[in-house]
Amino acid sequence: MAKQQNRPTPQQQQNRPAPQSQQQQQARKTAPAPVRRTAEKKESIFSAGSNELIFGRQNFVLMGIGLALVLIGLATMSGGGMPDPNKWEPERIYSPMRITVAPIIMVAGFVTVIFGIFKRKPVLSDNSNTAEV
Repeated sequence: MAKQQNRPTPQQQQNRPAPQSQQQQQARKTAPAPVRRTAEKKESIFSAGSNELIFGRQNFVLMGIGLALVLIGLATMSGGGMPDPNKWEPERIYSPMRITVAPIIMVAGFVTVIFGIFKRKPVLSDNSNTAEV
């Protein structure tokens, strides 16, 4: 009986890594460790690039007014309870104040809040660039 040799198939030969020289192996072993940078200060994604707030005073006032309108609309929509729990009064539940006015007040509040978010701060004009003749 003849001995069988374990020869790799052509596919196995393609998957083998290329042999490396001793210099490459030495260089890999003696490579310096990466340096950690701890002194850098990361900026927040919520900042506008400086210590200023993104929204100005007018934006916060508009958002507060919008929030107040939403709360007033919710209170108006809730109304009051029935004076007699044994008697059903559809005029109280389906009154125009609860059905029409309160949702309009709430929508106005949401629009005011959205406007307060998207309103830009006034840009201060720089008069030093203009030359007088």
